[in-house]
Amino acid sequence: MAPSPARCVRDRASLALFLVLGIALAGLGLVVSAPNTPALAEEEKPLVLLTEAAHPPYAYLNDKDEMVGFEIELLNAICARIKRSCIFKHREFDRLVPALLAGKGDAIVSSLDITDERREKFTLSEPYFRMPALFVARKDEVPKELTPEALANLSIGALRDSPFASLAETRFPNSPLSTYATQIEANLDLAADRVDVVIGDEMSLRDWLKTAPEASCCVVAGRVDDPDRIAGEGFAVVLRKDEDALKQKFDAALRGLRADGTYLTIARKYFDFDPL
Repeated sequence: MAPSPARCVRDRASLALFLVLGIALAGLGLVVSAPNTPALAEEEKPLVLLTEAAHPPYAYLNDKDEMVGFEIELLNAICARIKRSCIFKHREFDRLVPALLAGKGDAIVSSLDITDERREKFTLSEPYFRMPALFVARKDEVPKELTPEALANLSIGALRDSPFASLAETRFPNSPLSTYATQIEANLDLAADRVDVVIGDEMSLRDWLKTAPEASCCVVAGRVDDPDRIAGEGFAVVLRKDEDALKQKFDAALRGLRADGTYLTIARKYFDFDPL
């Protein structure tokens, strides 16, 4: 049955009154929502992820000025898993934390290490990347085992003041430790037979073995066991202190990506090893 003319008049009058009230209240700085029109839910808003897009293979700009890299692809997969759209915004490294604290982003994803100091100030996700410690040796002198006993009295080269130097000193107390201003200097001493093995992060050492002419002398001896995470706990997504619910969603999504193989599929596009 069609509505009566009187009812149509009443409806139009009600709508006109609502619009007049809305305009009046808006002038007072208030906001009126139309009946039965919910405000945009918080979970529908895109998450703004802050990064310094200048560090391949983690996050960088391609030749089309698009943000790409391991962290970009991984976080896009996490966002899809938690059913949130995500926007990446570039910031210079020293502006990342101020931007997060100022509310200009929801999280930082920029290869930030898990540290006690960051735990005190922020909410941190579970690690999404760990840099394994690697031993490299000359081809004709590869240790049969990478135990403290097998490496006793073998000299180790490491980057000075690095977590890998701390790991060598702690795990292999009977091995003389030589430290260097750069990893390349340690590698060159290995090639020149001035140290027996070098320890360092897996990515840079594998890159040296692939690209440096002098590295033809040497091979991977193996990963270094680091149960106490002396070389670091890894990289985490950094959130504000009040974002525990978002952390839990990120963590659950990351575990899911690990379990179904998606994480490793992404990682192998950028690394020759499993970062977790």
